[in-house]
Amino acid sequence: MTDRASPGPRRWLAPLAAVAFVVAVLAVRATWEQRAAWTRAVQAERAGATWDAVEAYRNVLRWHTPWGPDVDAACDALLDLARRHEKTTPELAVHALDGLRSGLIAARSVYQPRADLVLAAGQRLPALLVRVAERGGDKRDPGVLLAQFSADYARPVGVGAGISLAVALGFLVWVGGLTLAFHRGVDGDGHWTRGGLPWLAASLGGFCTWALALWLA
Repeated sequence: MTDRASPGPRRWLAPLAAVAFVVAVLAVRATWEQRAAWTRAVQAERAGATWDAVEAYRNVLRWHTPWGPDVDAACDALLDLARRHEKTTPELAVHALDGLRSGLIAARSVYQPRADLVLAAGQRLPALLVRVAERGGDKRDPGVLLAQFSADYARPVGVGAGISLAVALGFLVWVGGLTLAFHRGVDGDGHWTRGGLPWLAASLGGFCTWALALWLA
């Protein structure tokens, strides 16, 4: 009896190790992509390819992690590009501010990273877009254009409580269901049994909820 019961706690080790491995891989991948995007951005800006640099800085923000070393620097770089070009090349300033805003919005999950910068970019963009339209020959009334662009960027900043809850619970059900699927679905001899199928289905549902909530965020 003792010999058969003793492996019980150890059965948790394999699924927990697998979950930890998956989370670690995701974290390393996000950090790696962020660092690579930062390198491309710096190289592009030094080479004078400013538009390409903005795209690379935007990708740095899209791979945002709480521990990411390059996010704040990418935000500062985009703000600096917008400031330096807003008088002479408003098209580039718009590209930089839109990159800042859209990159940070793409990174949000249970919260909005740097919500202050998202709000500030949204407030500066309408006036710049009016200038771009005028430079392009748009004859419409500037006041009408400003009102239109301001409405376009009036999207609330932040993540709703329902979305935050769905992201958090979806992730927990995904990871927890996967862990329990292995724990309940693998017997003492290492063979898969049907006992893990409900938990596997719950894990799949949690993953779908998490992914959908991120998309809606």
